[in-house]
Amino acid sequence: MDSLYDDAELYDLVAPPDAAMERFYVEAAGGPGQRVLELACGSGRFTAPLAASGALVIGGDLAEPMLARARAAVAERGASADLVQLDMRDFVLGRHFDAIVIAANSLMHLHSRADFARACSTIRQHLAPGGRLLFDVFVPSARLLSLPAGQRELLGVFQHPQLGEVSIEETISYDPITQVSRADWYWSTAERRDFRHTPLELRQIFPQELPLLLEAVDCGWWSGSAISTAPR
Repeated sequence: MDSLYDDAELYDLVAPPDAAMERFYVEAAGGPGQRVLELACGSGRFTAPLAASGALVIGGDLAEPMLARARAAVAERGASADLVQLDMRDFVLGRHFDAIVIAANSLMHLHSRADFARACSTIRQHLAPGGRLLFDVFVPSARLLSLPAGQRELLGVFQHPQLGEVSIEETISYDPITQVSRADWYWSTAERRDFRHTPLELRQIFPQELPLLLEAVDCGWWSGSAISTAPR
């Protein structure tokens, strides 16, 4: 079974550039001389514009294939950034940042209160005085979380330069106690049904719960922005 993050080119099909989100993060965190750390930076779709804005950027991710793609994305902008392999729950960089970014629902990879507490402690140690944590998460969809077990839903149809039309279907299994959903994505082309299967486990965070969760793990200094407000 593959990880969603093993193939950065396929990942980019479902995570295309978003001009509004790029603009938000550049305006909120970027600009000449700003020290920015992007956690779970993925394939660099925000790392690259942040670096191109003149910010001094470090991007961190667990998956080396994503970091390789991010390095290429930054280079394509004629910019520079340091890309390092790290776990957002536990890292030591020995420097402080004006802004720390966790974009595109990546906060939802923190499944438990213990995960949140570890990440917040580490982030706090790396924020400069007056620095901000900036992130976005989507609003969970009650309909999707209550789908019958094994029922496939079409996630989308995408155009790949070599494979042609690629469709992705998903099944979702949700544990209401842990609030973690497990999605299984099935990738198909006209010639190859289910040529790829990628699981994705995300902590579902409800709007009124989020500030309480961050306060509970001593993130009272955070400054968040929920860009994705539509249910998912």
